Amino acid sequence: MLKSIYIMDEQGFLLFSKNFMKKQYDDNILIGFFTSIANFSREALNSIVKNVDLGENNKLILYPNVEENLLGAAIVNSNDNNELVSSILKEIMLEFVNLYAPDYDPEKVIQEDIEKVINNNLKGKTLTSPFRRLFLSWIIVGPITPFLIFLSIYATVFIYETLDLNRLLTPEQLFTRFMPALILLSTANIILSFLLPNLILGYLSPNWKIALINSLIHFTLSIVLYSVSAEPNFVYIVLGQLPLTLIFSLFFMFLGTRLSSKRFLK
Repeated sequence: MLKSIYIMDEQGFLLFSKNFMKKQYDDNILIGFFTSIANFSREALNSIVKNVDLGENNKLILYPNVEENLLGAAIVNSNDNNELVSSILKEIMLEFVNLYAPDYDPEKVIQEDIEKVINNNLKGKTLTSPFRRLFLSWIIVGPITPFLIFLSIYATVFIYETLDLNRLLTPEQLFTRFMPALILLSTANIILSFLLPNLILGYLSPNWKIALINSLIHFTLSIVLYSVSAEPNFVYIVLGQLPLTLIFSLFFMFLGTRLSSKRFLK
């Protein structure tokens, strides 16, 4: 979530600022803080510190434009992806340079024009309301969950019958051919049933905690659907590999949240 944005020269002269929150900040204090961090890190570390934890769910992202001696700064949600915010700042500052170089006279900076530039760069990079995302995630996951479960069941039955696994009755065949095939089919079953739904739940959830709750709800729902399916014994496959099922579910959920964080501001 973009809370405020600033563009200044590296001496701390403010060229543009915009606050998106109800809480107001003292620009003079903040600008001095930003330039102090940039100058100190440049002198002490030979590079500019590009993100600082400000506490209270706030994070500062700095983006220097070395060629133009400009410094961009944004205060965002602490969960927002640093690279995503930096790329947004970079694009905004490039357009700022195209509009106002080389003088950078603050009296010539038109607030409405820069706000339009900011809004254009935020399009497609901000998530909608949490309730809308939750509703959308279950609108998608709800119908595909039964479909994937029944698909996994019938695909497994088809493979079982095609390979005529019933003939593997001797102890040697049981442990050398049947068991490996069963483990492979069970693992494929779990991946087929839990990959896409958890990926979607993680991608659309507002944060990882809600994604985790949704993932556990999906797991419970899947167990119920397996139990009432035409082949209820398949529920034992999932429960028999419960640790693996949970690991896969949480991994796909985490992957979804990571993909979301790289694409959207919270």
